[in-house]
Amino acid sequence: MTHIDPHLPAIRTETISSIDGTPLGIRHLGSGSPIVLVHGSVSTGESWIPVASFLAADHSVFVLDRRGRGLSGDAHDYTVSTEAADIAAVVARASEETGAPPTLLGHSYGAICTLEAVRVGLDVAALVLYEPPLPVDGPVAGNYLAPYAAAVAASDYDAAMRIALEHFVRLSRAEIEMMVATPMWGEFLHLAPSWTRELAETDRSVTHLSEYGSLAVRSLLLVGEYSPAHLVGASAFLESKLPNATRQVLEGQGHSANVMTPSLIADAIHSFMVQ
Repeated sequence: MTHIDPHLPAIRTETISSIDGTPLGIRHLGSGSPIVLVHGSVSTGESWIPVASFLAADHSVFVLDRRGRGLSGDAHDYTVSTEAADIAAVVARASEETGAPPTLLGHSYGAICTLEAVRVGLDVAALVLYEPPLPVDGPVAGNYLAPYAAAVAASDYDAAMRIALEHFVRLSRAEIEMMVATPMWGEFLHLAPSWTRELAETDRSVTHLSEYGSLAVRSLLLVGEYSPAHLVGASAFLESKLPNATRQVLEGQGHSANVMTPSLIADAIHSFMVQ
C-alpha cells in the first residue's frame, strides 16, 4: 500500500442484531473491497481501529465489538457458536453494504471464533488468522481456569490477569510486569470477567481440530516472530491442515502487532487481499 492516509478516516457506527437478538456494534471505515475484523479476548474492536484506519484507504472495513463489550450487548447463553452466529451477521451486513463477500480476519480468541464460523458453513472471500490459541498441545487454560474464575468471582481482577498472562498467554514474570506498567492494564482488568467463558470455549475447541483440513478457503496465517511457542505451534498446526494456507512471519513482533505496528499488519492484509 503506497497511498495510505496516516490520519484517522471517518468512522461510522451502527448496530445490527444477531440471530438471538443480541445487539452488535460495528464501526465502518473506508470503501472498496470489504474486510471484517474480529478482535480477541480482553480487548474491544477499538484495538483494531489503527489497522482499520490504514486499510480504509483501499477497503471497506467493518470492525466488530464482540458480544459483552464496547458497542455490543450480551446474553446469558454463551458458546463459541453464538460468537460464530454474530460473525455471520456482520459478514452478511458487509456483503449487503458492498455487494461482495468480505475477507474475514480473527485475532487470538477471535480467530477461534472465525474458524468456527467458517467451519459451520460461513462463506467468505478469504480468511486471515492471527495466532488463534488452539489447544493443539493440550489445554490452554486447563487446571488454571478454576483459580482464574475464583479470582474474577472475588473481584480480584489484578490477580486473575496475572494468572492468565503467566499460564494462558505464557509470558515471563518480567513481561507481565511490563504489561502491568502500560496504560492497557486498566482495560485488561475491566474485561477480565469476559475471559472466563472464552477460556472454557478455547479448551473445548479441541473437538474440532481434526475438521479444519476440510476448510478450502484461501487463508493467511499471521505469526509474530517473538510470539509464545504455543501460539506459533497452533499456527503451524493450521498450516499443516488448511489446504490453501500461507504463513507470514511478522518480524520483530509478538501477539499484539495490531497495536504496536498497525501499518505492518495492514500491509500484510492488503497484500494478501489483492493477490
